[in-house]
Amino acid sequence: MAGVINRGHIRLSDKLAGESNRLLQRFSVKNYSRIGSVDKILLKRDISVGKKKEILIKKLHESIVVAFSIDKKKFGRSFGVLEKRIHSIRKIIAKLRSINYYLEAAFAEETSLSRKSPGKSGYTSRQQHTLARDELEALEYTAYRLIGEAVVLDKRLLKEYRQKEKKVLSEEKTEARDILKVLARESVAMEHLEAKMPPPRMASPALLKDPNFTNWVSRVFSLLSYIEHLYSKEKYVFGKLKNNMPVKIRIGKKITQLLEEKSRLIEIMEEKAHSMERLDAHDRKELHSLTTTINL
Repeated sequence: MAGVINRGHIRLSDKLAGESNRLLQRFSVKNYSRIGSVDKILLKRDISVGKKKEILIKKLHESIVVAFSIDKKKFGRSFGVLEKRIHSIRKIIAKLRSINYYLEAAFAEETSLSRKSPGKSGYTSRQQHTLARDELEALEYTAYRLIGEAVVLDKRLLKEYRQKEKKVLSEEKTEARDILKVLARESVAMEHLEAKMPPPRMASPALLKDPNFTNWVSRVFSLLSYIEHLYSKEKYVFGKLKNNMPVKIRIGKKITQLLEEKSRLIEIMEEKAHSMERLDAHDRKELHSLTTTINL
């Protein structure tokens, strides 16, 4: 199946596989069991939204590569540790999706695009919750390459993916006017990545057995590299915005306004939760975690 795949996505995917291989070589259960809290980063508010997203994208990368670059021969009964790592990853993704919401809303306002109608881009994350066919094909191809290059993945599955091989590579140019489309594609990819991170109650050690593990992790890595690829385009556009101070100021004001509105909504949610006797302690804790996470 011939098709088009972006070179930037491929480069990030190959780099990710190499990083995973290096981590696998020095894997130890002791080090793997040391999980740092991500809450300090999630709650940090003394930096800009853009800078916070940059930090969280890096933390998402680190968290995913470390979580899944495991030596299953040494892993033993450490599945509970993997569950905790997945829980942290889910919180990072939730925060990134929240940030994207504010960025999309601010840019939609700035460019006079309504999220209730298709707009010039014809693509918004609130309307489009699936990946386009070319994106799915690209993700399947990068999964195929990852299986071939990442030591942690089972090479016996390569024959099942061989039909995914692409023959055409391209470089995609990004213009400032494409920012809403880029952010929307990021949001959709994040939704798909979040769907690959099962909540603790739905996780099972069976995920560590092949072909489950290879099918799962190759797609997680592929989605991660795609999100990073899209984020590089976003940073390129923001780099251009540095020279357009009026636009930058207007976007910043819109984000601040949205934050104030959302903060009040979060306060109402928490107040209501505490007044609902039917919510047990665990559910109250989960709701508090959610409202804390979505608040920038």
